[in-house]
Amino acid sequence: MRPLTRLPLRLGPQWHRKLSSEIRQQPQQKKERIVILGSGWGGYTLSRKLSPKRFSPLVISPRSYFVFTPLLTSTAGGDLDFSHIVEPVRDPKIKIDFIQAAAHVLDLERKTVLCEPTVVKGGVTETHTEEEGGFRQTKKWEKGEPFEIPYDKLVISVGAISRTFKTPGVKDNAIFFRDIGDSRRVRRRVRECFELAILPTTSEEMRRHLLHFAIVGAGPTGTELAASLRDFIKSDLVTLYPGLEGIPRISLYDVAPKVLSMFDEKLSRYAMDTMKGEGIDVRTSHHIQDLRWGAPGAEPPYEMDPRGCLTLTTKEEGQVGVGMCVWVTGNAMNEFITESLVDVKSLPVKSAVMKDGTSVQSTSGWKYKKAPRTGALLVDSHLRVQLENPSFEETAVLNDVFALGDNAMPETGAPPATAQATSQEAKWLATRLNHGDLDTKPGFSFHNMGTLAYIGDAKALMQLPEDEGKYLPHRLTGRMAWLVWNSAYLTMTISWRNKLRIAVRWLLNRLFGRDISRY
Repeated sequence: MRPLTRLPLRLGPQWHRKLSSEIRQQPQQKKERIVILGSGWGGYTLSRKLSPKRFSPLVISPRSYFVFTPLLTSTAGGDLDFSHIVEPVRDPKIKIDFIQAAAHVLDLERKTVLCEPTVVKGGVTETHTEEEGGFRQTKKWEKGEPFEIPYDKLVISVGAISRTFKTPGVKDNAIFFRDIGDSRRVRRRVRECFELAILPTTSEEMRRHLLHFAIVGAGPTGTELAASLRDFIKSDLVTLYPGLEGIPRISLYDVAPKVLSMFDEKLSRYAMDTMKGEGIDVRTSHHIQDLRWGAPGAEPPYEMDPRGCLTLTTKEEGQVGVGMCVWVTGNAMNEFITESLVDVKSLPVKSAVMKDGTSVQSTSGWKYKKAPRTGALLVDSHLRVQLENPSFEETAVLNDVFALGDNAMPETGAPPATAQATSQEAKWLATRLNHGDLDTKPGFSFHNMGTLAYIGDAKALMQLPEDEGKYLPHRLTGRMAWLVWNSAYLTMTISWRNKLRIAVRWLLNRLFGRDISRY
């Protein structure tokens, strides 16, 4: 979930009037209202695991769906349709409420969240960067009337935005890759570049620039996207454009010296060698300096013109012409975390307890405790949001506000920023809340179930932790790992409807090829 517009700090009285809708008021029954901010892996999983007999969950998110992100790269490469990896938040079989809105202001004392509707907003699925603060320029008709939502317990799972490291031109010219809208843009641009390249008016030099696709970031998402696009181009598009055979190429850039750094050295080296053998140009230890529209060597002004190429500048090789640049380098906190959750006007004494057991020295001077390097909310072992008072060197814990996923970091040891870790946090928190034993049970502990990555041409990597079992292979490569990759993600897919749709689509792809539509 990402906030989309900045709200004024001074709120008019009409923004605080009582709302008529029942879901905007406290439930009348004796159920605790748990307000969940976000519909990603954390928010969606938690809302499905909470007991409907004990709680009245309410999900607030700018998007009305959940995305099964491990297969997002497959939609960009035409292996799956976009609807195959989407689950609606509203479900008649699940007793939860939902409001399509973005959270802006949290009032700990009054236990309310100020939100703004995002129902008619354009570009809700567009990815934002840290320079934008997670916000985008909005039109007058996009602005909704803000409203307040009361809560008994609050769970912050708003996710993260894309980090560009303030590289010039990236924010405006790259395609980020976090949601369905991003994947649609990647697939459309690839087909667009092929159509432009085949035009008789396109020069040979521009044709080579247009059919050069750059991906920046050699983590799991970047690597799998490069592999999926390679399969799509080599197996399907080249047959449609025989005159362009041998021209398309994919370059995978990263500042690190190897790809897939979460895997051990042997598997990482296997991935690099395999991808290079498949024709993917792996360029590690490369530093991106600039991204702009126009061909290499062109004179300014550099205005956006999708009929032509972009120029990617690196420290190591200078200017390179590309038809598309996809940016998948890492996470940054959005503005709800960086600006809305900063200072606390007054310590909420009814819900806050001192972490060291001492008495409260002051009710003022408090602020949200955050990780120094990432800016994520620094939660305790039970995923509770913490406050700190630098003047008295005190730390307080909020018993009614929790945070999980990419926007939170447990101080006892941060799990990897993966869907696996966020899902485990959500399931653990739901279990503890359902049993009412949060204070008596040990804190959350991440259990590594292993790591998978697709590297193209029906090959993959699998790495299991050493303590996973003596009868299981701890490392797999090639076709066998690809079979595990397929089986694991098909099993993890949420609904039976999508499980069947994905299985059938994979079968149809083997028989008739991938979807090559451009829309």
